[in-house]
Amino acid sequence: MSRVKDDNDLVVPGDVVFEGSNLYANQGTYEENDKIYAESIGVVRYSGQGVEVVPMSGRYIPEEGDVVIGEISRVSYSRWTVDLNSPYDGTLGISDATEEYVDLDEDDLTDFYAVGDTVVVKVDSVSESMDVDLSMKDRRCKKLHGGRVIEIAPAKVPRVIGKGGTMVQQVNDKTDCNIIVGQNGQVWIKGDNANLAARAIKKIEREAHTQGLTDRMAEWLDSELEKVNQ
Repeated sequence: MSRVKDDNDLVVPGDVVFEGSNLYANQGTYEENDKIYAESIGVVRYSGQGVEVVPMSGRYIPEEGDVVIGEISRVSYSRWTVDLNSPYDGTLGISDATEEYVDLDEDDLTDFYAVGDTVVVKVDSVSESMDVDLSMKDRRCKKLHGGRVIEIAPAKVPRVIGKGGTMVQQVNDKTDCNIIVGQNGQVWIKGDNANLAARAIKKIEREAHTQGLTDRMAEWLDSELEKVNQ
């Protein structure tokens, strides 16, 4: 009874990911004759009493230089693990997280970032084995306070941002919200009209393939704002 793969190994349907009966078959896997198999293309994740395969299709794959929105999922002795809404988590080391001196025996890393914190981070490097190193050393990187995060397909991010940032700026200006769009399809929104801004972002995602969307969104937002203000 043992693991057949390592965490984050890429598997295809039918690959054995565990032999034995002391782990549960979770998302993306199935059990048969005391073996657990992958049912889709993805990466293996072992956790607690279970094993899952996180599908690759449609998910964000980190690339060097991307600025993304993630959530701190674990705090270790000298680093943080960041959930990037991807098959691959990112790692943020102390030297890339802060310019302050940190005494690992005295300081509490959760004073900087704690589990559940939402952060804007930059993908500093990606190894061949998909080890993702992150950095806060970019003017756009910061911890986000309040607000909400919605998810869109990473492939639709360029349309939501628009040429030169015009589309997202339009939603920002008309709703008076603060909006940040991560390359990983995570969109942070904060403001009194956050619900309207979220609906606008989802509408852009749905109609991303259509012509004249920028002008139509301006008219739609004006119409929706009139309803809100009545």
